[in-house]
Amino acid sequence: MTAYEISVLGRVDSALLADLEDLETVRRPTVTVLRSTLSDPAQLRRLLARLQDRGLELVEIRQLDADDATGTE
Repeated sequence: MTAYEISVLGRVDSALLADLEDLETVRRPTVTVLRSTLSDPAQLRRLLARLQDRGLELVEIRQLDADDATGTE
């Protein structure tokens, strides 16, 4: 399992976030940060495809190390 942080441009509305289950969300002024632990690269590709299908603009993808994955802000 690998933890990822995916930033998308703008503030993602709650209805859309509800459709993207199992994601921790942090809303910042210009981006929405989504965090998830994924089992393999194929699961990451599927998640990125879902974000693209919903018209979200990708800003950054980061693979988190064990310390970052705890979600402390």
